[in-house]
Amino acid sequence: MNQRRPTDQELIEQVLQGNQKAYAFLVDRYKHMVYTLALKMLRDRELAEETAQDAFVKAFQGLSGFRGTAKFSTWLYKIAYYRILDVVSAQKKKVRFDELHQTESLQLASEDSPWRNLLEAERKNLLDQALALLQLEDNSLISLYYLQEQSIREISEITGLKEATVKVRLHRARKRLKAALANKINGKMLQEYER
Repeated sequence: MNQRRPTDQELIEQVLQGNQKAYAFLVDRYKHMVYTLALKMLRDRELAEETAQDAFVKAFQGLSGFRGTAKFSTWLYKIAYYRILDVVSAQKKKVRFDELHQTESLQLASEDSPWRNLLEAERKNLLDQALALLQLEDNSLISLYYLQEQSIREISEITGLKEATVKVRLHRARKRLKAALANKINGKMLQEYER
């Protein structure tokens, strides 16, 4: 007989009533989501693991403050997002993302074509360089929307920005990414021409 999985709210209530083992179920349920966000923004596995653990500890400590007005996952995402920003600020490193290139696809050759692989690697490299030129906020919005597939409303809850502001900033971030990418491509073409 299948046993029903407890809801997030049921698990939270158990934790608040003293059953700290119930929190392990919440961690297990959301560990991949939090770790993935940390890895995308920090680009360091060890640091991402540590930051994800910190986010879960912080969420556990603040669990009594969870009001249930948003989904638990959104509330947890917000904690993780700000923890990651703290780490980025402390590390003073630029944020770059690996997988944005998945949102666009080249329709050139078969998947196993060496030519296609070379073009994909070159494209990814240029995209990484362009992303590295963007401000942290732009990278964060692009990551949350395209890579983590969060809705505008969820991004608003995570970042504390109004939905209209998220839309405007996301639009501007895409424009800046496009301009940075164009500059990288034009610069590369100029270098090739000068050889």
